[in-house]
Amino acid sequence: MKTIETKSNNMTTATTSGRKSRTGGGSFLPALCNVLGILVLLAVIAVSLPLSLPRYLGYEIYEVVSGSMEPAIPVGSVIYVAPVAPEDVAEGDVIAFQSGEDVITHRVTENRFVVGEFVTKGDANAAEDFETVPYSALIGRVERHFPFLGQMLSLFAAPVAKLYLLVFALCGVMFQVLAAQIRSRQREKLRAALSEFDDLDLDEVLPSMESISSDGDDRRARRSRRIRGVLMVLLLVVFLFSAGTVVVVRHQYRVNEALYDEASARFTSPVPEAAVADAAPRTSTAHSAVKEEREPIVAPITVDFDALLAENPDVMGWIYCEGTAIDYPVMQAEDNDYYLHRSFDGVYSTAGSIFVEAENRPGFADANTIVYGHHMRDGSMFAGLENWADPGYYEEHPVLWLLTPEGDYRIDLIAGYTTSAASDTYTIFDEPGPELTAYLEAALEQSDFLSSVTPSEDGRYVVLSTCAYVFDNARYVLHGLLTPAD
Repeated sequence: MKTIETKSNNMTTATTSGRKSRTGGGSFLPALCNVLGILVLLAVIAVSLPLSLPRYLGYEIYEVVSGSMEPAIPVGSVIYVAPVAPEDVAEGDVIAFQSGEDVITHRVTENRFVVGEFVTKGDANAAEDFETVPYSALIGRVERHFPFLGQMLSLFAAPVAKLYLLVFALCGVMFQVLAAQIRSRQREKLRAALSEFDDLDLDEVLPSMESISSDGDDRRARRSRRIRGVLMVLLLVVFLFSAGTVVVVRHQYRVNEALYDEASARFTSPVPEAAVADAAPRTSTAHSAVKEEREPIVAPITVDFDALLAENPDVMGWIYCEGTAIDYPVMQAEDNDYYLHRSFDGVYSTAGSIFVEAENRPGFADANTIVYGHHMRDGSMFAGLENWADPGYYEEHPVLWLLTPEGDYRIDLIAGYTTSAASDTYTIFDEPGPELTAYLEAALEQSDFLSSVTPSEDGRYVVLSTCAYVFDNARYVLHGLLTPAD
């Protein structure tokens, strides 16, 4: 009996040793899942923390979209603005203040305590601001700024970017739950194997493991496993849905790009440079009794409007800008919702179409016509409008082109700036007049660039508008004078 017992004990020892070895090797997978989960969650926190935590600490966060404070605060920076009493603002401090619908960040050159106002100046500007800033317009003092974070702020203000963050966060949680699930199953398998030996002292073999559970403990363990299993399934469903949504959005981006590339190939043709050069000079007598010759105005493309209107009679024109992604048909419907998420062929599309405000008269007949386009994350549609916040970009692209069935126009840009969706920028003027003149003067004062074009009192204008992610319901707009082509 003793010999048999010894063999049994030897067998038990060998079996236990073997299982301990395999358990040690099996701990790698849950450890890897755990580490990956922690790294993913830390990455999500690292991305979102600089844009969320300061708000809870009382700071306002803004993206810098103009170069008036360069080089101290470059375009694309994020600034953190803390509340401050006007009397505590010193000369040289950089403040943020409300100017109409916009938030301006300039340096204080003088604090006039007696009258309760600031004199301010942009570092890159040659002169002080024309208007003083009343104490009531003060938002706060700029305490910190970080270059390049503005791009992140713009990116994660979009719904699809928030969806990306959610997907990554769920990945991190799933890795954590998966690690716990693997460990639990490994423990259960080990317990089941060891329970075959009635005379085995678990405290001696596995000092870190609790003794085998009672029936009640087993029920609780099974219930806990079920809960973890259900949670895992729910997280997996949410993850798959979120990931599927991202895939669908990306697919729609590609479909939209292919659609408009095909439309451009079908309905437009480039005008040879030789044809432009051969165009005869025109005679101008504008604002002068002396006749002067000027360069001909010839659009760089032509549009087959017969074919395009046969495709869709809602077409109002075609907008084009050389060297950019702007190359689209312009639509107009009875309401602004129709082409918000429909391409020019009437099919559903997240990118929608470039379309004219429904309240405007067709044919760009009003003194100013508003044209909308989505700010797509792949740079399509009107996403590129915000590039004009850089004065250097304006120097490279001072004009766009609008071709219509009635005639072609060069869009001479006169102003570009960030504003609110509820601002007076979206006022429609049927005819020229003093109100339109004041409206254009206000646009020039807010502009991120200095245009070489002088607005015409009897001219017609367009307002190109897209979403901006600087603040809630922000928009970036360009004002342009319609100059008829020859």
